[in-house]
Parts: sequence; C-alpha cells; structure tokens
Amino acid sequence: MSKDIFSKRRNLNKNNFLKIFLGVLAIIILLLGGIKVVTMIGCNLANKASINKEQKEQEKVIKPNPDDVMPRMNITYEADKYSVDAKDVQAMANDTYKGEGKYVFLTFDDGPSNSTEKILNILKDKNVHGTFFVLGSSIEKDSKRQEYLKEELKSGNAIANHSYSHDFKKLYPGNKLKIDSFMDEFNKTNDIMKSILGGEFDCKVLRMPGGYGTRKYYKDPSLKEFDDTLQENGIINVDWNALDGDAEGKPYSTEEMLNYVKKTSKGKNHVVILMHDAAGKEKTVEILPQIIDYYKNEGYKFKVIKNTSKEENNSNQSENNKDK
Repeated sequence: MSKDIFSKRRNLNKNNFLKIFLGVLAIIILLLGGIKVVTMIGCNLANKASINKEQKEQEKVIKPNPDDVMPRMNITYEADKYSVDAKDVQAMANDTYKGEGKYVFLTFDDGPSNSTEKILNILKDKNVHGTFFVLGSSIEKDSKRQEYLKEELKSGNAIANHSYSHDFKKLYPGNKLKIDSFMDEFNKTNDIMKSILGGEFDCKVLRMPGGYGTRKYYKDPSLKEFDDTLQENGIINVDWNALDGDAEGKPYSTEEMLNYVKKTSKGKNHVVILMHDAAGKEKTVEILPQIIDYYKNEGYKFKVIKNTSKEENNSNQSENNKDK
C-alpha cells in the first residue's frame, strides 16, 4: 500500500512539474511573442513616422511659390487658376469657340516700354490680368524693360511672343511669309525671355505681326507650310476679335476708342482685345480703366492665355485655317 501511495505521489509530482513547466514555457512564449509584436508595432510606427517626415520634407521642397514659373510654361502657378489654353483662345479669336462662359482677354502688343509700367499698375489696381505679346528687340533695349518683363510675369500675367523685330520687310518680303526668318525671330525672342525669366519659362503662344488674318487676306502661299511648322513645334497663333483702334493710324479720341472696343466686341461672349503697350500709346493707358470697368459690369471674367500641350496641339486641326 505504501508503494501505491509513493507511486501516486511521484506521478502527482511529475504532473505538477509538467504543468509548471508547460505554464512557464507558455509564459515565455507569450512574453517572446509580445516582445516581437511590440517590436513590430514599434518598427511600423517608426517607419510610418519616418515616411511621414520624408513626405513632409518632400512637400516642403516640391511645393512651389504662387509666383514661380510653371515648368515649360508662359505663366506662373497663380496665373494658372485663371488661364485658358491657347488652342481654345485661338478659336475664341476666330469666333468659332463652342464653349460656355463670358471671357475677356486683355492683350498688349509691341512692348515692353514705359507704357507697360502704367498698364501693370492699372491691372493691379483693378485686380485683373492680361497677356503681353512682347518683342525681343524691345526687351533688349535696356534693363528697365527687362524689369518690366519680369514684373509682367511675377504679377500674374501671361507672356507671349510677337517676333523679334516686327519688321515686315524681313518677315514678309515681297508680302510673302519667309518661314525661316520668322522662326529664327520667334526662337531668338524666346531665348531672350528665358535668359531673363529663367530656364523653366517657355513660350508657345504667338501673335504674328499684322496678324494671321492679314496673311490669309493676301492669300500668302507659305501659310500651309507655316501651319505645319507651328504644329510641329507646338506653337499656337492667337489673333483678336476686338480692338481699341490704337494702331489704326487714325486720330481717335479716347471716347471713340472706348466705343470702338464696345462695337467690335458687341454680342460676343468670348472677347480677345488687341491693344498696344508700345511707346506713344498713351490713349490706351488712359482708357484702360474704363475698358476694364465696362467688361466687369457686363459680367465677363478676365483670363490670360497659356501654352497648349504638344499632344493636344497635334490632335487638333489648326483653328487658323478656319474662316473668320
């Protein structure tokens, strides 16, 4: 009987030992597992924190200032909010645009000059913007004009190309478009602008001196080849469908000029106004506040013209080929 009791005690001790061993083992496993889980959670949190920190640092580096030039564009990031694709504006100027809304584009040719500063101040005071079609030869005249160019862009306006010389004898000898000379002037003016505005700047918006419509009127035989050249280079020419008459060669009064703007834009929801900021265009400076007020009262939104993407340009037939 004593043997049975001893045997039972021994078995009980074994069972207790086994239970204790298994219990301790389970605790060790749980502890190790917990440590691993905690470690993994800690690593994940650390990784997330590191990623978030990197993202924030990248955002700080990448986030541009509103007055920075958009890469390969003719406007700033701020101006992009109220810009319209040049392809659409081309159609508006040709009175073929089918879109909605009431837009007006204040465009100024032949600058910069001393008139430019006054125009920029008016635009700023009225809280509107325009598109400046500049001449390379005018930019090169002095450092003051180069500062005007910088201010045009920085203050939220668009910059476009109006050739280098504006010399019809060089661009249209014998009243025929000389494509090589024209493109040389376009590229030269672009290079000048880039040297002043920075390498990110690029302009693909053109207004031909005298306008594309004049070349059509004279049935210029080089137009088809010129259209192909523009399309290959992603360049869009934009004419106008309203004007103040400051280049008509007539002695208009300021009242007559204002009425001319109203007359030429009557009944149009999309208006591209031709004006000039060259020297001697003081009357345009004088009536500009009234022009702006008129279109504000008529419910128009003021827009600027930006580059068209090359892909979009190539996928569309040039609006220049459509009759006005």
